[in-house]
Amino acid sequence: MRSERKITKPPRELLAFLARYDPQIQRLALSLRIVVHSEMAPCHEYVFAMRSKVVLLYGATERVIDDGICHINVFIRHINLGFSRGAELDDPGGVLQGTGKAMRHITLKTPSDLQRPEIRAYLRKARRHAGLGHRRHHTAEKIVTKVKEKAPTKQASWPPKFV
Repeated sequence: MRSERKITKPPRELLAFLARYDPQIQRLALSLRIVVHSEMAPCHEYVFAMRSKVVLLYGATERVIDDGICHINVFIRHINLGFSRGAELDDPGGVLQGTGKAMRHITLKTPSDLQRPEIRAYLRKARRHAGLGHRRHHTAEKIVTKVKEKAPTKQASWPPKFV
């Protein structure tokens, strides 16, 4: 599914993916999504469920997997706001977590974590680092959302049928 939408309304598929989480984690994920939209728009968003987490990828083009700027990973007890090239971002306060070659993240556990000024600051840094410059504040800015729906699971019949 692909659609253009204003910043706030989550697609029904995302809500279905989040239904397995505690309501506080659901609210935190949706609230962080709004913050990311407000800092990244216009942008492309790719949403999917992957094993034990829900992933939201963000980029300037529809190639968000290859050219992603940031992502939200929703886990059972927390949410990570990740930066695809976070190791390259200036991080004088040591806010970013992770030891990989490229990615870094900030962990959020409660709604009050959204008020941390570094959340928006690092989103802006990542946007500039990706070559997008300062975001223009226009009401017509869109988020292009693509959702990868779950593939139907194959269920083995029991007892097995022999030919």
